[in-house]
Amino acid sequence: MMTNGRCYLIVAVLLIAINPRLAAADDDGAIQLAEKFITTFYSWDQDKLQSLLTSDGNHQAITYYQRWAEGGNYAIKIRRPCVVDQDAISCAITVTDDFGRTLGYTATDTFTVRVSDAQITAVTFTADDPPIFEELQQWIAAERPEVFTGPCLDLFAGGTTPEACAQAVVASAIEFMASREPGQ
Repeated sequence: MMTNGRCYLIVAVLLIAINPRLAAADDDGAIQLAEKFITTFYSWDQDKLQSLLTSDGNHQAITYYQRWAEGGNYAIKIRRPCVVDQDAISCAITVTDDFGRTLGYTATDTFTVRVSDAQITAVTFTADDPPIFEELQQWIAAERPEVFTGPCLDLFAGGTTPEACAQAVVASAIEFMASREPGQ
């Protein structure tokens, strides 16, 4: 006959032994969902993207970014596997796009995907755009302010024309680069 103390000890040992496997299974499912998110993001299908996101979350920036990326002709150059990074999934994707082709660089976007109950609850993203992209934005503000008051109004914060914004930024980048040439 087992005493209560011994029974609790056996249960505790079993839970310790099982938990890492449960956590790994949860991580695997979250990674698979994050990988599906990346595939869907770069498919340019906004309805499919929306279907992966929780309906109660504020996903305005990521849906805007998908349309911006499509307008900037993003193409995956290097797709690294998504990995668990603390309490989220990190996915680093190196892309070529019209901005980089015009300004002479390649960028890596890193998406941080949070998953709960097999649903994506939040997505944030960062890019490693070089200083020349910041210079371009400053140039646009000074030389082509209508870009930020027109197609790029409320950029990533409720704007409604991300494709037109991306295309206006690319057109501005062409002008910006021409203005940097000697003799201009």
